Amino acid sequence: MTWLTPMTGVLLAAAVIPPLVLLYFLKLRRRLHPISSTLLWTQSVEDLHANVPFQRLRMNLLLFLQLVALLLLIASIMQPRIEGGAARGGTSILLVDRSASMTAVDAEGGATRLEEAKRLARDMVRRRHAGGLFGRAEGRTMVITFAEGAEVACPFTDSQRQLLAAIDAIEPTHGRSRIGDALRLARAYATNVNPDAVDRPITEPADLELYSDGRIEDLDKQVLRGETLRYHRIGGLDTGNVAVTGISAERPWDRPGAVEIFTSLVNHEPVEVACDIQLSVDGRALGIREVTLPPAETDPSTGALVPGRNNLVWTPFDLPGGAVIEVANLHPDALAVDDVATIVVPPPKRLAVALVATGPSAVRTVLEGMRLRRLELLTPGRYESLAEAGELDRFDVVVLDGYAPRTMPPGHYFTTGATPPLAGLHAYGTGERQVLLDGKDDDPVLRYVQYDRVFTTRFTKIEPAEDVEVLLEGSIAPAVLRVTRGRMRVIHVAFDLLDSNWPLMRTFSHFVVNVVHHLGHLGESLTSRGFVPGEALTTRLPADASRIELVTPGGATITLEPTDPTMLTWGPIQLAGLHVLRWSDGTGDETRYVSVNLAGSTEGRLAAAERLTIGSEQVEGRGAAASRFIALWPLAMGVCLVVLMLEWWTYHRRLGM
Repeated sequence: MTWLTPMTGVLLAAAVIPPLVLLYFLKLRRRLHPISSTLLWTQSVEDLHANVPFQRLRMNLLLFLQLVALLLLIASIMQPRIEGGAARGGTSILLVDRSASMTAVDAEGGATRLEEAKRLARDMVRRRHAGGLFGRAEGRTMVITFAEGAEVACPFTDSQRQLLAAIDAIEPTHGRSRIGDALRLARAYATNVNPDAVDRPITEPADLELYSDGRIEDLDKQVLRGETLRYHRIGGLDTGNVAVTGISAERPWDRPGAVEIFTSLVNHEPVEVACDIQLSVDGRALGIREVTLPPAETDPSTGALVPGRNNLVWTPFDLPGGAVIEVANLHPDALAVDDVATIVVPPPKRLAVALVATGPSAVRTVLEGMRLRRLELLTPGRYESLAEAGELDRFDVVVLDGYAPRTMPPGHYFTTGATPPLAGLHAYGTGERQVLLDGKDDDPVLRYVQYDRVFTTRFTKIEPAEDVEVLLEGSIAPAVLRVTRGRMRVIHVAFDLLDSNWPLMRTFSHFVVNVVHHLGHLGESLTSRGFVPGEALTTRLPADASRIELVTPGGATITLEPTDPTMLTWGPIQLAGLHVLRWSDGTGDETRYVSVNLAGSTEGRLAAAERLTIGSEQVEGRGAAASRFIALWPLAMGVCLVVLMLEWWTYHRRLGM
């Protein structure tokens, strides 16, 4: 047991107890009154003849009760307490880990590890800075939180209220646990507690109180520079976990309207685990698969724990438009954040196409029937001016129907008839009467295209270079060729379409649509870019976007006011899960989903580290069940009130009241 204000109680006792006892030593002074006889006042006469001011102290119940009440009151002011550890002076820095693994639910009472860490940190603050009306501050304390980076939650102070408020305000993140920035911050602040007092540096390093599960990525790169580190271990030593560590999507080459999902899973438990994995699209469950994961094993060469792994491939399913695809592990474990991974498949981009033709165009009819964002008809002169100005990149595809330009800047082109000025397409004459014979039917350009009845009355003979791919062979010369050189992508038809019967056939529209979509979507990712916690969210919005809002997985709505919406940046991202961007532009209200996953993170290993190795030092972990602070002064004050009531009752009983 310790006392917060012992000197205050000693001084108070010295001031009030001696006067109280002295009152009972003093002899009562009698007033003289004339009476007829003093025979009946023998005792009074004895007192009148006494010539000393004090009398012998007699046993007195009132004096005993009053002394007990005063002692209890003095003990209350001295603030006795029973605590788990002795209070320390000097400077102390609380390092609170708020990474993803600290959201695991394995603490007492179903609390998360972060909640348990905050409880222990609050207990530490109450022990060091109990305060009170006559309390004395015991050194200074600061609070630093860390995950991907570090933040000062509360600078050095001796105020219990400020420290407790800072600890209560700590929020979890889903970032990785890295302590390097936290130690640099701690050392920077510990060199001088008061920045205004530059001539008063701290000569002794601060005491570091680390509240973590010990799964810190960069711990092996750190060293202690004279600091004292106490590791308060949070979490169980044998807590297991199954995590979704990867998700991706592809479209099968033979089913462009379908999607195939690939999922990676890891098992951090030392036993084999069978779990159910659910696939959902836009919140609608499509199926559940059972997967068996091998146990985690210890690598004999390094001693490191190697988790068991397995992969899951889902049967392709139709998905012609955009959607949010989610894979969820239904196996219950302590960490929920890595049980779900999402990817966002955006709706197909609507293309901007430019058509340059010198006469009637068979392609134009098909293009006008497609759902394009914009179809712009250009004259040859307009095309050449845009090419010279470098402004053709406003179009996803440029169609040159029977026109051979002077220049072709890098881009995506669909050319017919006239041979474009490209190296590798050597035209050496013309031919007559050719039928189309053999093509690469598995190529996206010729998918669902029937060409066996197509013939042309006139065509250009082309000798292709080695890097030019022939997609469709004619009976005499190549009919359809593809050139791919860096950013230059060209599909060339070596005959005028109006010199053939192809535009009269239904399969011709399939061919034109295939070519335009193939060229327009080249380089376009099937899924939107995913992020991980700790990164900055970066994306492009329309230049006229306004009223931009971001809704986080926690339900918070954040208003964004970027100076340039085409280069929107926000972050760092704190939580994994689906983020929703909302904005308004000239076409109305728009919504975009952004996936943030914990996939691939090392935070899935939940077994708390029993000890930490920092440089050449090993720090043993203290269990989370630290003793709580118990104040005894309220009990002393309550007993004091009871004694005072008993003294009051005794006094009035003696008076006969």
